[in-house]
Amino acid sequence: MSTGTAQFEQVASFEPPTVLTSNSLVSLSLSNRTNTLTHGLHRFPAKFIPQVPRWALDAYSSEGSIVLDPFAGSGTTNVEASARGLRSVALDINPLSRLIISAKTTPLDCEEAEAISKRIRILWRPKVGFLESPIAGVANFEHWFIEGSWRELAGLKDAVLKSTNDDEYRTFFLAVFSSILRAVSNADDQSQKTYVSGTRPKIAPPVAATWDNAIVKALAGLSSFVQTSGSLPLSTVPADGNALVINWADESFDLAVTSPPYLDSVDYPYNLMLEHFWLAEELGLASRRDFNNLRHGQVGAKSPISVAELPPFIAQLLDSDELPEYRREAVLSYFHLMNEHFAEMKRVLRNGSRYVFVIGNSSTKIGPLAVHKALVKLAELHGFGLEHAFGYRLRRHYMKFPRAGRGGIILVDWVLTLRKGLTNGMDVQDLVDSHIDADPAGVAH
Repeated sequence: MSTGTAQFEQVASFEPPTVLTSNSLVSLSLSNRTNTLTHGLHRFPAKFIPQVPRWALDAYSSEGSIVLDPFAGSGTTNVEASARGLRSVALDINPLSRLIISAKTTPLDCEEAEAISKRIRILWRPKVGFLESPIAGVANFEHWFIEGSWRELAGLKDAVLKSTNDDEYRTFFLAVFSSILRAVSNADDQSQKTYVSGTRPKIAPPVAATWDNAIVKALAGLSSFVQTSGSLPLSTVPADGNALVINWADESFDLAVTSPPYLDSVDYPYNLMLEHFWLAEELGLASRRDFNNLRHGQVGAKSPISVAELPPFIAQLLDSDELPEYRREAVLSYFHLMNEHFAEMKRVLRNGSRYVFVIGNSSTKIGPLAVHKALVKLAELHGFGLEHAFGYRLRRHYMKFPRAGRGGIILVDWVLTLRKGLTNGMDVQDLVDSHIDADPAGVAH
C-alpha cells in the first residue's frame, strides 16, 4: 500500500519518540496481540489498539504519574496504566462505557469470580411465559433475537443478578453478558452497525456455548490483569464523566492519553444498541427515547448542535463549504465541542505535561478531511504545541461493507503528542497528508 510518495514501514512495535521520527508512517505487525489482559473482554467500535497508550505511557509517564483518558471508550488506556502501577481516571458520558471500563479495570478475587460463574450456570433457566422487551419503546424485539435465544438471555441475566450481591462482581458478569449479545443475535457480524441482513441471514450460535466460551476467556483475562496490576484498584471511573466539563481541580494530571470520537464516522451507542437495550435498567435508560438522547449528546454525533461557523484556519484546512449540508453541520458541531474540550484539558493538565491523542481522518466524497491538522491548530489556541506525530495504518477493520464514499472508513490513525506550554513545536503544515489509495472493500479485514 502506498500514500503517493510515502510508504508505511512495517514494525514489530512502536519505537520511543526519540527514535521514531516525527511524520513517520508505520504499519504494526499483525503478530501483535490486542486482546491481552482484559482488553478482549468486550468489543467496542473504533477502539484504539493497546500498543498506542502503551507507547505513550512508556514514553511520557513516570512513577507516581496520574493519567487521564477524557474519552475513555472501553478503557484501553486505563487497563494499560493499571498494568504499570499507575493511577488513572476514565471519563465517558456513556454509561455502557463506564460499566465496561469498571469491569476491565477492577481487580477481583479470581477464585470468587469463578465460583460465581458456576453459581450462575446452576441457577440459569430459560425464561418462561410472556417475553417483554428489556427497554420501553422497542416493540419489535423479535427482529433481533429468535424466541429461544431471547428466553435464554432473559434467564441468563436473571441468574447473573441473583448470583451477584457485590456491585463489582455484578458489573463484571453483566459486562460478560453484554459481550455475547451481538454474537447470539440476528444482527450481521460483518458490520459494526446493528444490522439484520435480508440477503445474508445469520444463524446465531447457541447462547449457552457462547456464554461458556466468553466466561473462560473473561476469567483468564481477569487473572492475567490481576497478576500484572495487583489487587488494588488503580482506575477511577466517575459517574459524571464528561470530557467537556472535567470535575477535577486545576493541574491534576501528569499525562493524558485518549482517542477522541472520529468526526461523523462512528455512532458509538447505535453500534452497541442491543447491549444498551438489554442493560437499560442498569444503565439508567428508561426508554428508547433516553437511548436516542444519549446518541445525540456525544461529541461527533450525527445529530449535532447548531453552530454558526468554523474558525477561519479550520475552514481552510477542511474545505467544509464543499461538504454536503448535513455533514457540514456535523463538522461545525465537532470542532465547537473539541474547542471546549481543549480548554478543559489546558486547565486540568500540569504545565509541561503531554496530551497524546489518536485521531483518524474520515473519508468523504471530496477526499479525506485533514482532521488531525485542524485539531492541532485548535489545541494551539489553548497553549498546546505539537511535539511529536506519527501515523500508523489500521490493519484490522471490522466494518466490512463498502461505503461508496459516504464516509466512515478510517485508514490511518495519527498519534499526536501535544505539550502544554510548548511554543516552538512542529508546525501543522509539516504534518503529512496521509491517505491510502485503496478500495475500501479491499482494506476491510
